[in-house]
Order: sequence, then structure tokens, then C-alpha cells
Amino acid sequence: MISSLQSLLAGRVDVCVVGSGPVGLALGTALARSGLSVALLESGGKAVSAKTNRLAAAASISTAHHAEASLTIRRAVGGTSKAWGGRCVEFDDSDFDGRPVRGDARWPIEHSAFRAYYDDARAFLGAELPASGRPDPQRDLQDDPGGDFEPSVESWASQPDMAKAHGTLIESLPNLHLVTQATVIGLDLDREGARMKRALVWHRGKLHSLGATIFVLACGGRENARLLLAAQEIAPRLFGGPEGPLGRYYMGHLAGEIARIRFADRSFMEKLFFRRNGTGAWFRSRLIPSCRLQKEHELLNSVFWLRSPPLEEVYSTAGARATLNMIRAISGRRRMRRMSFKAKAPDTASLSDLVANPVESFNAALQLTTAALKSERQPNFFVKNDEHLYWLAYHGEQLPAAANRVRLSSEVDETGLKRLAVSFDFAEEDLASLIRSHHALAEWITRRRIGTVEWLYPEETLSAAVRRQALDGYHQIGLTRMGASPRTSVVDGNCRCHDLTNLYVAGSSVFPVSGQANPTLPAVALALRLADHLKGELRG
Repeated sequence: MISSLQSLLAGRVDVCVVGSGPVGLALGTALARSGLSVALLESGGKAVSAKTNRLAAAASISTAHHAEASLTIRRAVGGTSKAWGGRCVEFDDSDFDGRPVRGDARWPIEHSAFRAYYDDARAFLGAELPASGRPDPQRDLQDDPGGDFEPSVESWASQPDMAKAHGTLIESLPNLHLVTQATVIGLDLDREGARMKRALVWHRGKLHSLGATIFVLACGGRENARLLLAAQEIAPRLFGGPEGPLGRYYMGHLAGEIARIRFADRSFMEKLFFRRNGTGAWFRSRLIPSCRLQKEHELLNSVFWLRSPPLEEVYSTAGARATLNMIRAISGRRRMRRMSFKAKAPDTASLSDLVANPVESFNAALQLTTAALKSERQPNFFVKNDEHLYWLAYHGEQLPAAANRVRLSSEVDETGLKRLAVSFDFAEEDLASLIRSHHALAEWITRRRIGTVEWLYPEETLSAAVRRQALDGYHQIGLTRMGASPRTSVVDGNCRCHDLTNLYVAGSSVFPVSGQANPTLPAVALALRLADHLKGELRG
């Protein structure tokens, strides 16, 4: 239920969760359902406010490959789910194999620790794949004997905004106390510096302190690190000291397109299209290099899926292009942006071309209208074409590098908390591995007579093309990473800070490797695992 901060200050809750994004909501509701009292503190309100969002703005960003910081978060109930597309993807076994190229980044838990919670995480996110409607990718894609590429399945949340999806639940749980406009700006530690006593909360222009038995930071990767770095300034020995792992190993993913597939095998092609399962949720199959292939070719993890070609390519005749331009003018640029992916240049086709080519103009209008209506229900706009030619989208792993990090700057926000200085870039091996994976996929597709891969750029410019497209700052992985040793990690296998007995960190910032998966589903699965751990901790 929605509560006032004042009503909580006099007492003491079992768990204080900082942040009401998908991770914080999943954790908070799971704990409250079990009977524990939970304070869920949200910096924003019910709707996103530009003023509140600016609290997360960075003092500086070292590279153009990181998006403007305040654009990559949403300080509001539901957090970044208000901007999230809804894609849900599991980790892969290869993310847990401890390969040397990842340095000392090691999961201290097995993949099975996530698997036990994936279904519950999908249920929370509204992207379920129940047994009755679950796709069978092995049957769908029929692995070749060499096993070079394997199927991967993504599902999509039917209502991506978690505040809307779980609004009734939030209101109905008497033990869940959601407080808005409550920005945590500091951690009050005991005299020994081994335990957190209270959270320092900036609320409506005043500073308050809130006590709890256990505290969990779930306010996003950079903000989790920011609060811990502020605590480290006061107690420098924490988290391995200033040269320790806190705030380092910042990761995201490479994403973009440098190739397309012209299919010869239509049945294989159609198995990569969007489909619906028995619950009405959307899913589709993608392709990932097998563990064996990754090891043999020293590939980082990556995944490939089909994207609709630019509409300018599908509708190439003058009349069809004129129809496309007319629909753009009527519907507005914002709506058409998702329909016209990466247009090369403004089109000059005009009304005279539409009148001069009535048949092709009518056919194009009919096809576009049908595709638009269908795509309103799909996660992404997707136009099929008679040439069976589709762009090949990729999502690739970024290696952990200590130089990719956040630091506290001298600049402060309006609450007095120091802003972050962000250093972030992609390594040459991140790019080179992704290109090698493309070549391996092209060879596999040709060998299996699925079709042919056509490059969108000359071979010698592929690396530059990947780097041009490289942009993240949204996934915020690795900044408070999990590990067995406090020398190389911030939290242990249960997400508890090595140095503080009652402080936990939840979300993608604890992932020691990025893998190929979008982080929301694994982060929620890990939050549900943490909820079970905390129930046991509090009940002795």
C-alpha cells in the first residue's frame, strides 16, 4: 500500500528496499506476501518527472558509447520498466564457464540457482511460457550434428510497465509500505562499520533516517554503486578500499546490425518470426553459438535474431514510397520511427508518384496498414517481404574491464549527493569476437543451405561499423559484482555485501559477466532467490 514516510520513522520494518523498479517490486512484494514488513522507498512519484530524473545525471561521461545518464533510468514507481520493451531472456550455461578471457570474473553460484526462479520471474513480468504453450526450440530449429548454433528463446511482457501490471497487488499488501519522493542519499553505519543502522532519506526537502533489520539496494546499477561509493568515502576500508572492485567492471552489450540473411529455407525462416504461446504472450526463437563453438573459436557470447528491413527497401517503387511518405505525414514521425528502421536518407517520392502509380500505391497502403495493425500487438514492428530478406540483429557480450568504471565527482545534486563521473568504452576484443561470430554464423547458414548472409558493410570496415553502433548505459552490469572473495567482488553468492552483515544489493550490478541476455529476467529471478534467502535469515 502507499504509505507516508512519517508513519514508518517511529518504528522499524523487517526489510527496507531502495528502489521500486522491476527488481525492487519483485523483491518487496515477495517478502510482503510472506508476512514480513517491507518499506519500499522510491525516489520518484507515480509518473516520471524530468526534475527527479536529473538527480541521476552524471557529472561527466568519457565516451559517446554511453547514453546520457538521466535518460537510462526512470525515477518513478516501476522504474525503468516504464521505458522497457519487455524482452525476457535467460542466461546461458556458457556465461558460467569461468573462461580465462573474462579474467577474475566468476559466478560463485551455478546457473541452476537462476533456473529454479526463471518461471516465477516470467510470471511476475507477465512473459510466461507455461508447459502447455511453451515453445520447443530443439524441435523448432533442429540442431545440426555439429551443434555450431543453438536455439535461444525470448518472451515478452504483455504489460511492460510493472507499476501498471502490479498496481492492484501493491495497494492490497498491508505489509508493503511504498513511499514515493523518498530518495536515499546515505547509509548510516554502526560504530564498528560492520552493519547498517539506518537509511538517510531525502523526502520533500528534509532529511530523515529510517531503521530496518535488513537493507537492500535495488535502485539501478550506477545508483547502487553511487551509494556504496559515498559510504566508502566515510569508511575507506569498505569494499576493498578505493582500489577495490566497487564501481569497476562496468558492462553493457553491443547491439546493432552489420549483415542480413536472404533465406532459401522458408520453413526455417518462419520459425524465427514472432509467435504466440498458449497464454497469448509473444515469443520468438533466436540463434546463439554453442558452448563448444565459443570455446573452439574463443568467442564471447552473442545472439542473433531477425529484424524487419527498412521500409524503404521493402517498398522500393515510386508509388509505394509515395504511399509510405504519405502515411509518415499523417501518423507523425515518432510513430513511424519504429516502422522505418534506419532509413538511409529522406525520400523525395511525392503525391504525383502516388497518382501516377495507383495500383502499386494501393497495394503498398494495404500491406502497410495490415502490418501496422498486426505489429501493434507484436513487440516490434515487423514487415514480411517476398524476397525473404531480413536484417540480422545482434546482441553481444562485453568483457569486464577495470577501466570501465564510475567514480564520485566533486559535483553534487540538489540533495547534496555527489554525482558520478562515468568511464565506459568497448574493447577491440568485444568487437572482434562479435565479427568472428557473424562469420561462423554465415558459414553455418551456408553449410545447412538455410540461405546466404550478405554484409551491409565492406569486410575491412566491419569493426568500425560495430563501434559506431555501440551504445549502452541502460543495462548497468558489474559495478557491484558478485564473487567469492571480497578482494575481487562486492557481494557474495547471496547478494550480501562482504563487509556489511545486513546490507544486500539486487539487480544487474551484481552480475560478474554480461553474457548475451538482456538483464531484466535474470535480475528478477535473482531477486526472488534473494527473497527466499531473506525469509530464512529473518526467521532464523
